[in-house]
Amino acid sequence: MTVNLDGLRCLVMGGSGFIGVNLCRALVASGATVRSFALAVTWTNDIVEEALMDVEWMCGSFSDGDLVRKSMRNIDIVFHLISTTLPATSNRDLQYDLASNLLPTLNMLDVAKNSSIQKVIFLSSGGTVYGIPNHIPISEDHETNPICGYGIHKLSIEKYLSLFYYLWKLDYGVLRLSNPYGVGQPVNRPQGVIASFVHRVVNGEPLEIWGDGTVVRDYVYIDDVIAACLLLTAHRGPSRVFNIGTGEGLTLLALISKIKCITSQRIDVNFQEARTVDVPVNVLDISRAIAELGWRPKMDIDTGIRRMLQHAGWHASTKRQI
Repeated sequence: MTVNLDGLRCLVMGGSGFIGVNLCRALVASGATVRSFALAVTWTNDIVEEALMDVEWMCGSFSDGDLVRKSMRNIDIVFHLISTTLPATSNRDLQYDLASNLLPTLNMLDVAKNSSIQKVIFLSSGGTVYGIPNHIPISEDHETNPICGYGIHKLSIEKYLSLFYYLWKLDYGVLRLSNPYGVGQPVNRPQGVIASFVHRVVNGEPLEIWGDGTVVRDYVYIDDVIAACLLLTAHRGPSRVFNIGTGEGLTLLALISKIKCITSQRIDVNFQEARTVDVPVNVLDISRAIAELGWRPKMDIDTGIRRMLQHAGWHASTKRQI
């Protein structure tokens, strides 16, 4: 999917993360001038190095108001990807979750409303803002009852974006992502189960899962997430909040079965006690994004897993690490 962004000046808040790096690379390829603000930049793989070549990087804390203000000078569109917590960690210190995410975002929006910024695009969490669903798939109009601080701060930012539009006409767009995955995703983190599984399978390690493996998730490939980000830059339709997923759910056990089928390898699984932050099922209704953005996911889960396996060193002909 090609989107022409020639001349557009973009700031990616959180550009050194998995989604941020891929977004920076896509923005540059689309003709935009790109600046990234991140806590730190580390060169860990070829994807990061490629993205860095034509990106202006600024490093510092999101809570540093003066530095954030400096990063927003001469910018047209801000992509807000920063989060200091994860769903699995946010409930441990709710005050920190609030202070390190919501308050710096309000500072950023205060700067944006008094500047040349045309639009703020926020990557929210379709996996946490709804809480335990009443029906599947979950539409954007579903009630929102998050069961973790992470989902609450994401939803709060959405509400403040709406307020800033109402009061000061600061345009915005929100993408409620399901579970992004893809090549280059960090492993051994509480988020990114496919990346963790692939890493462990390639290295002959047992898989670790929380609960009995029956939780259902909607997995969307990183390229499809980035395509939605680019399309949202020019969107002028009636809606501002969009679910981004595949509209299809998969249990962890089914995910493991797919990896086992692709690799033809024995996979050992260790089951851990279920976590209170995990909703039992989350599958997003993506019909609004299809209708208004002209977006739809292109990567199927089997092809996406194969790409990750091959990038991690697995070879189909030998069924072993290379």
